[in-house]
Order: sequence, then C-alpha cells, then structure tokens
Amino acid sequence: MMPAAMEIVNRVSRMSSICSKAMSGEVKVGLVSTMGAIHPGHLSLIQTARKMTDLVVVSIFVNRLQFLTDEEYRSYPRDMTRDVDLLRQENVDYIFTPPEEEMYPEGFSTYVVVEQFGIKLIGLFRTNFFRGMTTSVAKMIHIVKPAFIFFGQKDGLQGAILQKMMRDLNIDTEVVVTPVVRDASGLAYAARNYFLTESQKAAAAVIYKSLKAVEDAIAQGETRAKRLVKLMTEVMETEPNAKLEYACVADPATLEPLVKIEGKALVAVGAMIGKTALNDSLLVEIPSK
Repeated sequence: MMPAAMEIVNRVSRMSSICSKAMSGEVKVGLVSTMGAIHPGHLSLIQTARKMTDLVVVSIFVNRLQFLTDEEYRSYPRDMTRDVDLLRQENVDYIFTPPEEEMYPEGFSTYVVVEQFGIKLIGLFRTNFFRGMTTSVAKMIHIVKPAFIFFGQKDGLQGAILQKMMRDLNIDTEVVVTPVVRDASGLAYAARNYFLTESQKAAAAVIYKSLKAVEDAIAQGETRAKRLVKLMTEVMETEPNAKLEYACVADPATLEPLVKIEGKALVAVGAMIGKTALNDSLLVEIPSK
C-alpha cells in the first residue's frame, strides 16, 4: 500500500492505522524521527531510508521533554512550510506531525528510561534529555512500527542508548546509524546550528577538529583513551568561544569508558558555543592484527 503523493498525517490513530495496513501487505516501513528544522543531515537519512525501505515516514515533533529549559523549547526553530517543501523533494511518503496533547495527554506520567547505561561517561549528565528522547522514540516506534529507524553518527551516544533500549525491550526495529553530513568547515549539520551567529559557527568548527585530531592520532598508532581525551581537550581549548562539556572514548555497545581501544570505539564530544549545546561523534576501529 503506497500513497499516491506525500501526505501529512497529524493524528496518532490514523498514522498507526496506515502503518498497520502497510505491514499486513509486507511493506517495509522506515522512520526518520526529527524535531523539524530539516537540514542536509536529515535529507541524507531520508535518502538511506528510501533505498532500504518501501515506505518512508518522517516524523516532525518538537519534543518538550528533550529541552533543559522552557525558553530553549519555545525558541526552537519551527518552519513547517519550509520543511514540507524539502521533504516533498525527497519523495517522502508520509510526514507525521502529532500534536503534543496526543503524544503527552493530560496526566501523562509514563517514561522509558535506560537506567545506569553510560553512567560513567560525564557526557550523559543531561539525563532529562535522554529520558525524553527514549520516551518519544519508543512512542514513535509503537505508532509507526518501522522495520528501521535512522539516525546520524553525530548523535552516537543517542544511537547507542536507543540500541540498548531496543535490546532490553525486545523491539525488533533496527537502528541504522549513517555517516555525519558536514558543512565546509566540518561542522555537523544540526537544527541547533540555527541559534549560532556567523562567528559562533566558525568557532563551532573546533568540535570536528578535535575529533579529526583523535582520528589522525589513532591512524598513527595511539590507542590509549586517556591520551586521546587529553588531545580532544587540548584542541577544544584552542577556541576561546567554545566551552567543552565532555570528551569521551567508550565502547559503542556498552558505553563503558575504554582504557585502550581494541576494535571499535565511540569517540564523542560535546560543547557549549555561546548558549547552544552542540555534540558530535565518530566511530573508530583499530583493525585486529
């Protein structure tokens, strides 16, 4: 069951019904979960979804639970007309825009929390953010029933937490993590870049520079996590307009901090640029000898 043209669905019951019918016809559904402010990173995810699935749903829901302050939530960029125009060009089948009162009805008090996971990583101090993210994504998966859900490697910590949630709750949706899409300076595309001034955008390029320094050091044989974190910190400190919040090297499956890289490692960094929190990550691998 394929729609004749892109359709915007703003009711949970209708979206659920569409996807149930699609599944009964053995149609593979792909979900790209967004908070709008569609950018080239999202478009790359959609293009991957288009190749891997029969029916592509892009959700646009500015999730109040993922913001630290009400001010941050209210000022988040919202431009549905622009987003719809961009998504139409990518042959998206459905845009799902549920109202807040359907996602979080009055008296809502049930949350999905991945407890103690990555607790040793100081990068995970934004516990409300992750609780909000897992709760919203769990609800989206329940409604859309996708075979695959797509995220960018920029949000490597988020992807690891979601994969853990899927394992623990026996959810058979596969999390597909795709390469980061960057601008010419190396800055990963993100909706929050909207808040940056031109000079802040230039400063934010240091985030990727710190990850690239780690990648280069690993290529030259450095595998000690402590040295790599120190290197990231030193690179970040060269930019006075960036305040490092965390830098870590962790096992991508368990989010346990690594002492030494043997096999795969998630290298993640987060920083405040002005009042805007940005993050980025790389998945690196030391080939076995």
